[in-house]
Amino acid sequence: MKPIIGITMQPVKGAQQLNQRYIESILAAGGVPLCIPNTTPIGAIISRLDGLLVIGGDDIHPKFFDEEPHRALGYVDITRDESDIAAINAALSQQMPLLAICRGAQVLNVALGGSVYQDIPSQLPQTIQHKQASSRATHIHTVHVVAQTKLAAIVHSDSIMTNSFHHQSVKDVAPALIVSATTSDGVIEAIEHPDEPFCVGVQWHPEELHDEASSQLFHAFVEACHH
Repeated sequence: MKPIIGITMQPVKGAQQLNQRYIESILAAGGVPLCIPNTTPIGAIISRLDGLLVIGGDDIHPKFFDEEPHRALGYVDITRDESDIAAINAALSQQMPLLAICRGAQVLNVALGGSVYQDIPSQLPQTIQHKQASSRATHIHTVHVVAQTKLAAIVHSDSIMTNSFHHQSVKDVAPALIVSATTSDGVIEAIEHPDEPFCVGVQWHPEELHDEASSQLFHAFVEACHH
């Protein structure tokens, strides 16, 4: 049987939405996507899933990592933050494979006790471009992959080209997590939980990229959900 992959959703003006590319990427990798609105009681559904994909979206409320709002903080939704954190904790409590993308990687870090930069341009002014104006399928910068990490084993390379659509990023890494990729400016681009079967967070959007590394990431995730 194909594994059922729960996918979190983004609330938008009285609705919940999900970019089609997340669904297509899970299908292409052999999984069955199941969209989970963030008003769903996560405990009632998590045991029926084989894996969890936490998607991108708006900023995280700084109260979840004990900070006041930076002047450049964007739109936040506390209900969504709480839902994502609960989903992550529920998945990890069952050692369920988890893939977290962009904001998802940041929430994973916060859920486990880490923090984020609320605004890269003002808090890390010497960085390269992390919020590209180019199309979502355009590779914009190089990501350097840390050797002997799960991510390195998945992409079989010490560097890959990715897209980039974020103004926040992981700051203090949660105690249980390790850094598995960075950009040349030192911004953390991927994190993972070395003690979990599969728990990887990436700062870019692999679902939008039609390349080997992105396909390998989704296939490795869905394959882990079979076990």
